[in-house]
Amino acid sequence: MALKKKPVTGKSRPVSEKEKAKPKAKPGKPRRKNNLLKLCSEMNRFVIDAVDKEVVKRFRTLIDTSAEEITKASLDSVLKNPGDVEVSSFHESLQPYIKHYIFMVKRSAK
Repeated sequence: MALKKKPVTGKSRPVSEKEKAKPKAKPGKPRRKNNLLKLCSEMNRFVIDAVDKEVVKRFRTLIDTSAEEITKASLDSVLKNPGDVEVSSFHESLQPYIKHYIFMVKRSAK
């Protein structure tokens, strides 16, 4: 009497609760940086000359290539009270752009 072999199934190990809770990110798609993009679009509203255009263009490139992001609260403080913002609290690569935004706002107020 020949024994029948059971079909091989792809049994996987049990998934822990921790692994279930982790959000799955698509490997090829980077996270969208909404707060920085909002700041960039606000900067774009204040553009007057070619220098401003170049700064905004470089800022957009930085947003696309870097992993930094700012919080919603810090974005709101920059947009609502640009004169009271502590620029040193932001990441080093973002500081020049935030400073330029503050300059643009002050310049438009004159």
